[in-house]
Amino acid sequence: MTLNVLVTGANGFFGKAMIGRLKKSNVNILTFTRKNNFQDLQALVLKSDFIYHFAGEVKAGLNSIKYERSNSVLTQSILEILESKNKNIPILFTSSIHSDVSVSSYGKTKKESEEMIERYANRNSTACYIYKLPHVFGQECKPNHNSVITTWMYNSIKHIDIDVYDKEIQMNYIYIQDIVNEFAELLTAAQDTLYLKPQLIYPTTLGEVLEYIEEFKVNINKKNYVIVDNDFKSKLFATYQSYWSDIKNEPT
Repeated sequence: MTLNVLVTGANGFFGKAMIGRLKKSNVNILTFTRKNNFQDLQALVLKSDFIYHFAGEVKAGLNSIKYERSNSVLTQSILEILESKNKNIPILFTSSIHSDVSVSSYGKTKKESEEMIERYANRNSTACYIYKLPHVFGQECKPNHNSVITTWMYNSIKHIDIDVYDKEIQMNYIYIQDIVNEFAELLTAAQDTLYLKPQLIYPTTLGEVLEYIEEFKVNINKKNYVIVDNDFKSKLFATYQSYWSDIKNEPT
């Protein structure tokens, strides 16, 4: 039987990448975006066999109501729809490392969503997965949104100065294609662990990232430019190339 797999936030960074990955699998993809209403959500949830719950507000500086509506309220709605029909299916939820430490509305609503899904999983003995993700980079991430790497790459390509407060700040990054491959594996290889960590994490500093971006800018048109034995740098360069192509093809 073909699985019906729902992706919430289907037009977002994670949603697009996940859908691209799912197209390689024998599943029926269902999508929920900001254009859908509650009736759509109800129909989609009840049709689903597995939910990738990526929808949520991540942009900094918004008021608490917007975070609540897009994060915790949406999560609560999904769970209430499922339990109202005694439907118990797996949910994979992308949270943040900031959910345990941040006092912001974003961090609080992510934490609330985690706790809701944990209670749902325990009540119904259902396999669910919560990823507290570090910073993520990759193709189709938005600049000036929530990714330093993406913003710096766009600024580099558009010849805008890049300001770095402290080059020694340590960061952990994951690559979008790596993590959606990991997510896809859980469709057929269930685990007993609720809270999961990405298998591939790249520790670095802001200074190192900036150094790589400056190197990419100089070498982007050189056919003999090769990166050897540095998986993180290679994935960064692939991301830079994608932005370079997008920007150069923008209408003038």
